[in-house]
Order: sequence, then C-alpha cells, then structure tokens
Amino acid sequence: MSTPPENKVDPKLPSMQPKRLTGNCQAKVIASSCKLGAAALELNLDLPCHEYMKALLAHKLRTDAIKFIAAWLPPRDALWFGCLGVWQVDRLSAQPGFKGMGSMVVNYITAPTLEGLSNFGNPKDATRANSPLGLLCQAVIYSGNNLCPYPKKIIKPDASLVGKTVANALILAATKWPGKDRNACLEQFIDMGLDIAEGKHLWGPNPGQNYPGLRQATNTGQMFGKTRNIWED
Repeated sequence: MSTPPENKVDPKLPSMQPKRLTGNCQAKVIASSCKLGAAALELNLDLPCHEYMKALLAHKLRTDAIKFIAAWLPPRDALWFGCLGVWQVDRLSAQPGFKGMGSMVVNYITAPTLEGLSNFGNPKDATRANSPLGLLCQAVIYSGNNLCPYPKKIIKPDASLVGKTVANALILAATKWPGKDRNACLEQFIDMGLDIAEGKHLWGPNPGQNYPGLRQATNTGQMFGKTRNIWED
C-alpha cells in the first residue's frame, strides 16, 4: 500500500498532532477511555501501561489488548493502526473493497487537512457504518473538530472516539479474515500496533511519531509462541 510523500498536519486539526506518551502512566488512565471487557477490568489498573499490556497478553485477552493499544495511541497513529489492519484483511478477502475509500483514509492520515476530512461526508452519516472500512471512515470523522451536521453549531467529538472506533474496525476485520484461526489475526494486529507505537511501519520515512515503552516489559512473540506472518498463509 503506497502513501503520498507529504507529512503535514493542518493546524486546525489539533487532534492529529503528535503527543507526548509514556508507557509508565497508570493503565486506568487509558482504560477510562476504552470499553474493556470484565476480565481486563479485573486486572490491576494501577499498573503502568506497559505492565498492564503484559498482563493482558499473559491472560490472552487479545481484543482488550487491541482496544488498549488503539486508546493509548494518539488519533493519527491509531487511524494508521486501523488502516493497516483493515487493508491487510481486505486484500485477502474474496471481494476486496479498500481501494477507493481506503485511499482517501491513507491520504488523510498522510496529510491531515480540513479539506481531506470533508471528503468523508456529513458527520450524521458516521453512525451508519457496518463494515471495517466504514468504521475506519467513521473514526476519521471523529478526528475532526465538529460532529454537528448543522451550520453555525459545534459539537466537539470526545477525544476517545477515534481509538474506540479504530478498535471496533480491527476487531470486526478479524472476523472476516479467511484463515482458520482468528486469534492469529488478532495477535498480528497486536504486534502491528506495538510496532506502530515504536515508530515502525508508518506513513512516511520521517513521520515524527515515536512512542516507545508500551512493549518494554513484554514481547508478543514470546507471549503467544512463535508469531507467524498470517498474511503469507
């Protein structure tokens, strides 16, 4: 999947700017902005984020790990996390549909602008998404500054909406993976998300986004056994 060479962020889109992150903040700070399952909430939320991630992986709480990573990442990186995962599954499906709208998502992430955001339509249509790509487009809309479809009125989106929606897109995408083991797909998404946090696989050669620390206490390959490249199955 190719990306345009630009790497500029419209100053009118503050949510898409890089942010300072650390794996040492308490997990409950991130958990408050994502819908974790009961088993994940029973773990020690006072742990630093990287230790909490280790606990999620040790208990095989794969979907919760994806939710946590998507909530921990800033919106631009979270959108890229979702974009790569949805694209990977889509290209293996019998009827791939990523090319048109998916390219718009890639272009927006690579060079976020209000004009690019307007290509995704009216905010009131965002809640109608029922596919991984539709949810990804919904997450893009949530990265803007106004969800109100009416002129001269402003409804600012909650800061957590992008991460929540990206996670939903990835979890739904995993159900459409044509392989036999859905868990292998979820594990690949987890590894990809942690790579993105470390500045790997991003949209340009020097994206200026690097948030090391979420994986410093663990390794998904060790937690899940040898992690294979499911895209080559």
